[in-house]
Amino acid sequence: MEWFVLQFFAIYAAIGVVTLLVWWAIYEIVLTRGWSVRTALFGRQPNPAVALDLLGGFLAAGLLIYAIISMAPVTSFRLNFLAVGISLLVTLVLLGLLRFLLAGLLRLWFGDRRDKQGDIVSINNELFRQRNIATSVFSTVLYMILVAGLMQLDLWDMAGTRLEGFLNMLGIWVMGAGVVLIHSFFYLAYGTKNHILHECFHDNNPAAAISLLGLMGGMLLVSHQVLDWWIPGSHLFNAYEPWLFLGAILLLVLIVRGILQIILWIGIGVNLRRELVINDNVAWGLVDGGVIFTLFLIPVALMN
Repeated sequence: MEWFVLQFFAIYAAIGVVTLLVWWAIYEIVLTRGWSVRTALFGRQPNPAVALDLLGGFLAAGLLIYAIISMAPVTSFRLNFLAVGISLLVTLVLLGLLRFLLAGLLRLWFGDRRDKQGDIVSINNELFRQRNIATSVFSTVLYMILVAGLMQLDLWDMAGTRLEGFLNMLGIWVMGAGVVLIHSFFYLAYGTKNHILHECFHDNNPAAAISLLGLMGGMLLVSHQVLDWWIPGSHLFNAYEPWLFLGAILLLVLIVRGILQIILWIGIGVNLRRELVINDNVAWGLVDGGVIFTLFLIPVALMN
């Protein structure tokens, strides 16, 4: 019986609460500067889009706590609360800066283009003024990609893999960007018209974003297992086998999902792509994301 878990729960619960408060401060002071998070959450008309985006950041912070505590190669590191706190603070600041940078890049991408409501497109405008759930789900996907990469860092070089961890972080981000592109231009659009940015920022289509969330969650879970398998000291840029394996898993999942689409189209005359992209069917988006994520659990279970 691991009684030490109960012994240290209160301490790490306190660290977790402080971590969430720090993230709230980063979110309000840096990421949503000029907008009132308090009004969005506790005003007369609470804003679920802002709440979901904040939740995505909270979950990312929670995953960082998990990674720093459970994946440290030296067990005694858990007893060094100062080192744990510093690690959390550094990675939270990195997460905030990266999320801020991505918001800026998206702003540059959209330029002077306006959404259906006539506003200049930006993440904060979509969240606070448009109450756009699709944007908040897409932002959660960005948090997932960023934190999955940050989880690979070995800040204190306890395992002697600081460089390898940094390269694996970059590799995870490259893979995440690739999955977004595949979902956008092959899964959703079969071209360039209905890509994920259009669906999330112009059409306000949560169905497409939730589908991407399921796909990304599954791929990041598999990649985490693959990196646990891999030889210490190696990384995603000095071997091709992990990329082939991840690509094969992604292909198999999409093939099975494609077979389901054909079965439903023949059996009941439902075009799943049309439901997802044209009809903005949130109900099917939830099911689609869940089905895709569940398919990824099969290889994850086989690797354990």
